[in-house]
Amino acid sequence: MKKYSELVAENHWLAYLLVFSAGFALRLIHIGSKSLWVDEAYAAGLMDMNPIHLVKLSIAGSPHPPLAFLFLKLSTVIFGQSEAGLRMIPALASALAAIPLMCFISRKISFRSALWAGLVWAVSPFAVSLGQEAWLYGIISCFGFLFIDIADRAWNGSRKALYLIVPIALIGMLVQHMFGLFVAAGFALYFTIPRRQRLPFRQLALVSVIFLVLYTPFAALMVKQASFRIERMSRAAMDMTAIYRYRFMVRVPTVFVRLIPGGLLLEAGHGMIHDSKQIIFWIFFGAGNLFLLLNLFLRNMLDRKFRIWLFLLFSVPFLIFLKEDPTVRHLTILWIPLGFAVAAVSARCKYAGPVMLIASAVMLLPYYNIGSFPYHRSDWRGAAAYVEERISGDEGILVLGGQSGGLAWDYYSSGIFPRTAMGGDDPYSEHITPGRNMHSIVDSLFNLHGSIWIVNDYWGGPETSELIGDYKILSETRISPAMKVIHISE
Repeated sequence: MKKYSELVAENHWLAYLLVFSAGFALRLIHIGSKSLWVDEAYAAGLMDMNPIHLVKLSIAGSPHPPLAFLFLKLSTVIFGQSEAGLRMIPALASALAAIPLMCFISRKISFRSALWAGLVWAVSPFAVSLGQEAWLYGIISCFGFLFIDIADRAWNGSRKALYLIVPIALIGMLVQHMFGLFVAAGFALYFTIPRRQRLPFRQLALVSVIFLVLYTPFAALMVKQASFRIERMSRAAMDMTAIYRYRFMVRVPTVFVRLIPGGLLLEAGHGMIHDSKQIIFWIFFGAGNLFLLLNLFLRNMLDRKFRIWLFLLFSVPFLIFLKEDPTVRHLTILWIPLGFAVAAVSARCKYAGPVMLIASAVMLLPYYNIGSFPYHRSDWRGAAAYVEERISGDEGILVLGGQSGGLAWDYYSSGIFPRTAMGGDDPYSEHITPGRNMHSIVDSLFNLHGSIWIVNDYWGGPETSELIGDYKILSETRISPAMKVIHISE
C-alpha cells in the first residue's frame, strides 16, 4: 500500500484539492469573529445599493476600482451581510490562490517542492488574514498568481492561455491598481524563456496593444482617483522628508518580516522593542526570510534570467514607498519569489518543508485569539456594545474613526442612540469637505447633552491626549489595542 505522501505526489489533482481544502477550512475558522475595521465598513456601507449605484459611489469616494466591491456584493447576495457573509468570497479567493502558485512553481522546480510552498501559503497567518477581510487583497492574490501562471503558459506556446491574458489582466486592474505589478511581471516573464521555446514576439506585442486599448478608458478613472488621493495628502501638509525616513527605515522592514506572520507582528518601533515575544518573532521570521531568499538567488537551481526576474519581482515593489505607503497586504506579489524560495529550500532539504509548515501553522493560534483584525486592532463591535449598555437618554456619542468610522459604528449599533461622526456621514463623496475642529463639535454636543461618549479608533483618529482638553473624564476604557471609549463631561 502506498504512503499518503506518495499518493498525493502522484495525483496532482488530489494535492491541489488538499491544499485548497485545508486553506479554505482555516479561513472559515472564526471568519465572523473579528470586528469589521473602517475600510471593511466602507465596503459594507455599499452593499445595500444596486450595482450601478455601488459602482458610481465607490468610484467617487474610493482610491480603488469598483470590481472588488462587486465581488463583495456577490458575496453578500450569496452568503448574507454578516461579517462572515462579507468575507466569504475573499476567503474562497485566498484559498484558491495557492493552486496557480503551485502550478507555476511546479513547472520550474518540482511538484513536491511546489506542494510545500502551497501548504505554507494555505496556513500562513498573512494569507489566512487576506481571506478573513472583506476587502481587496485576497481577491488580488488569486487573480495575480493566476495571471502569472497563465502568462508563463502563454509565452511557452499555449494558445488557450494566450486568449486568457487580456481578460485576466483587465479583471485584476479593475479590482485594484496595484495589480499593475502583476501585469508588468507577467509580460516581463516572456524574456526569461529561451528564444526557441517562446511565442513569437509579434504575438506578445499584439496582446500588449489589445490590453492597452481596452484598459485606456479605465486609466482615466485611475488618474482621477490618484488626484483625489494627492489632494487629501496635500491638505494634510505632510513633511515628506520625515515620511520617507519612516517608510524606508520602518515600513519596508516591517513588510519584509510580515510576509508569513502578517499582522501578528507589530510595526518596528517602541511597541515591538518592549515586547520580548515580538523581538523573537521578528528575528525568527526576518532571518528566515533572508535565508530563504539568499538560498534562492545565490544557488543555480533556476535559470539565471529567471532568477533575475524573481529578484526584480521582490525588489522593485519596494520602490512604491517613494510615492505611497503600502502594507504587506498590498504586496502579495512578493509571495511569488517567497514561494519559490520555500520550494527551493524544500528541494534541497527534505525536513525544510515540514519545519516551515509547522512554524507558519503555529502562528495561527495567536491569530485566532485576536479579537480584532490584526493589522488595525480596532473592535467596533465591542465598542458599540460597551457604550449602548451604559448610555442614558441624555448623553451623546461622538465617533472618531477616519473617513468611515460612522459607518463602522452604524454597522454594529442598534440605531437607538444618535451619534455624531467627525469623519462625516458621506465617505463616498468625491468632494472633500473642510475639516471640523473636534473641540467645536464637542462644545456643540454639550449644548444638547450632559455628557458625551467618545469612541476613538486611534488607528484613524487622534490620540487620547488630543481629545480631553479641559473636559472632565468620567471613565476611559480600552476596548482593543487601537480603540478606546472615553466618557467625558464639562
